[in-house]
Amino acid sequence: MRKLLYVIIVCLMIMAVFSGCRLFKKAGLEDENDELRPASSIVMNEEQAVSLNDKVPIRLYFANDDNTKLELEIRYIPMSEAKKSVNNLAAIIVNELINGSKEGRKPTIPEGTKLLPPIKIEAGVATVNFSKEFRDNHPGGKAAEQITIFSVVNSLTELKEIQKVRFLIDGKEEKEYKGNFRFNTPFERSDSLISKEPQKTGATGSSTETFNEEQETLPDGQETFSEDQEIFSDDQETFSEDEDIFYDDLETFSDEWLEDDELLE
Repeated sequence: MRKLLYVIIVCLMIMAVFSGCRLFKKAGLEDENDELRPASSIVMNEEQAVSLNDKVPIRLYFANDDNTKLELEIRYIPMSEAKKSVNNLAAIIVNELINGSKEGRKPTIPEGTKLLPPIKIEAGVATVNFSKEFRDNHPGGKAAEQITIFSVVNSLTELKEIQKVRFLIDGKEEKEYKGNFRFNTPFERSDSLISKEPQKTGATGSSTETFNEEQETLPDGQETFSEDQEIFSDDQETFSEDEDIFYDDLETFSDEWLEDDELLE
């Protein structure tokens, strides 16, 4: 009789253990496989990485939305072009400024402006020769003139060989530019004009949008988790009820067994 009681108790304990494992799995507390999960998503795919092979970055400055600050825009050019000479690299930078932003920033070089090569670099001073459109097509105004001038100056002084920039119009030095700036002396870099606001780039914009979408979907995830918690709580309650029934049955069985044992004695 006692052996039978032990067998029943062991079977019920095994059932209780399996029930507990099932509850943990339903609540998501049990690991699903032992596989490694990536810590972060891939920022650049293989095709993009290959496309940047043998290329070097150049740093360009365009105007922000209200034309009061400069914003950095990084662009990639073939390494073969960059290796030709620092003068050639400087010309590429200026021509990229003339071409305008690829990421939605405002242009800084007046329409129709042409770079008249070559750019000369002597004792850290780069001499840039623009066509007359650089002056004639500019709308004027101190703030706008400042942004135009230092868009060129700050972009070129990203090169370690250049510390200052001197401007020519159709090969000639002019005393002033549109009436607000002396134009016959070299300009040094102005970091105070560079925007401290987060930079907007195509990649960053896309990532920000994705992040916002993830933020929007977070409450749904939280709701699902809450539902799982409720299910887990319900299962816990059911398990507790089953456990109470088990102990009640065990107590009843023990009482009956004791009565039978007394009768046998």
